[in-house]
Amino acid sequence: MLTRNRALARDRRVGMLFVASPLFPEEAARSLIARSRDMDADEQFHIVGTLAHDRASLLQAVEALDLDKLDGLIIQLSTFCTADLLHHVVDFLASRPISLALWALEESNEIVTNSLCGAQLWASTLVRFGHRFSLILGNPEDESVKADLVAFAAAARARRAITGARIALVGTHAEWFTNLAVDPWALKRNLGVTIEQMTLVRFLAGCVADATDERAAARRWADASFEGGDDENSRAVLGRTFAQLEAGLDRINADAVAIRDWPEILYASDFKGTWAALGELSDRAVPLTPEGDVMGAVSALAARAFDPSSLPFLTDISGLDRAENRLVLWHYGVSPRLADGPRSLDAALKQESFPLGPGSMTLFRLSLRADGGLRIFVTAGEIEKQHASANRAAGFFKPASGNAEAIVRHFIDEGYEHHVTAVYGHWSEAIVHLGRQLGVKVDHV
Repeated sequence: MLTRNRALARDRRVGMLFVASPLFPEEAARSLIARSRDMDADEQFHIVGTLAHDRASLLQAVEALDLDKLDGLIIQLSTFCTADLLHHVVDFLASRPISLALWALEESNEIVTNSLCGAQLWASTLVRFGHRFSLILGNPEDESVKADLVAFAAAARARRAITGARIALVGTHAEWFTNLAVDPWALKRNLGVTIEQMTLVRFLAGCVADATDERAAARRWADASFEGGDDENSRAVLGRTFAQLEAGLDRINADAVAIRDWPEILYASDFKGTWAALGELSDRAVPLTPEGDVMGAVSALAARAFDPSSLPFLTDISGLDRAENRLVLWHYGVSPRLADGPRSLDAALKQESFPLGPGSMTLFRLSLRADGGLRIFVTAGEIEKQHASANRAAGFFKPASGNAEAIVRHFIDEGYEHHVTAVYGHWSEAIVHLGRQLGVKVDHV
């Protein structure tokens, strides 16, 4: 299998560096290191216990962190610290694409560490160096601080995943979906992303599978029902289409794929059941988005970096229920692993339908404005237990806060494309951190 899949969470990490000044109590700083270790009981961060207070101790800590393997670096101002160490940190970072966070402690009365003032000094110095950063504010025992650190780490993974990525575009955007067209030079300038174009003719020529693979693939629909009857033959048709498309995708060398699936593939006699097959193919390690949506593929790549086990999917916001303050999500090409109920296919094998499972969900989109600038939309909420009546993969999305109509109006007024990437879990704070790391506007509604 030639599909490119760069290492993410397993091989990358987020480090934690502790800096302090001899002007403030060392025992307070060392106590903070111990408390930070206790906070990280599940070892989500690479914590080095060295307290950096001069160039020699800083060098020791940096060598232990191994900057070449870091996605992000959290610098805790364990006490106030002047900028001499920061100048060395900047030198050590050099041109490495490492996301930075400054962590300041909360002292509500007696000032022992003066950490917050130190963070202000370091922050203003980083701005002058041209380095972006996130601010973490609070003490290791605060649950909100742990959540913010985890969100920063997820964003750092996402930034690493999408920066310099290679997105395969099979064909172009769907017919007359001209709002999905992407300027490759703008994307290259913003994220270092390369779009690798492949014609549909070339892709389809590689969609060749053997009978064994087709029979194995047919079992993916073992529990599905078919409105047209002849279940065995329907499964065989879907298995053939799945195996052929998988064979074509296996020949693509990219970090994510955007494919023009209709009308050419969808209505081709040899690819009956394309949309159902795309749903099963969305389980692959390399994200796959339909309708030639390149920015949807970039967004899905970010979602997979947040959580490598996630199954992000492209969806339309197709309905508004003012009375219940919720939106209706509706699309195809969604993994059936996300279903909360039976799977069914129509007689033509065009539409596979199932209700989306309940749970927390984030809707977001990395988008290129008309002027070529990058921006991000995000809103969080949940898929409700009540099933929507719509076909395809559908569900009711209830915003965590705010008004559903206001959300969709904002999305429309700002001119975002008509797709969002949906991923289970609450990732809005990670996306806010990602916006800071990329230096772009985040529409968090």
